Amino acid sequence: MHGGAPVPPPQPAKRRSPKSILRGIGVVLGLVFLAVAGISSMDDASSAEVGDCVKKSSSSLDDGLSVVDCGTAEAQYKVTAVHDDTSDPSVCPANQSAYTKNVHRRRGSDTHMVLCLTSAK
Repeated sequence: MHGGAPVPPPQPAKRRSPKSILRGIGVVLGLVFLAVAGISSMDDASSAEVGDCVKKSSSSLDDGLSVVDCGTAEAQYKVTAVHDDTSDPSVCPANQSAYTKNVHRRRGSDTHMVLCLTSAK
């Protein structure tokens, strides 16, 4: 014969409210968005430095640039100078192309930058 106190019944599983489920989904989607935005901005013109090679996103230089490996056929231009806080293309020598970019900052005002470019070929 076994003695002792009877075993209590198992606790019923806690149900999550639809509001908390939606909040959790929102947090996950927000983190995914931030990760994608961070990764996609890593290779754009705003991260270019002197010596980097870039390629045009389309046939027009104004449509955007992305940083590429200088050893690949994709490399179209080489960055010779980066001028922050200006949108004046005349900061580049006459024999170089100037690429002007408006850089959106999450916390603060937008800034401008000009990249001076020479042919990478």
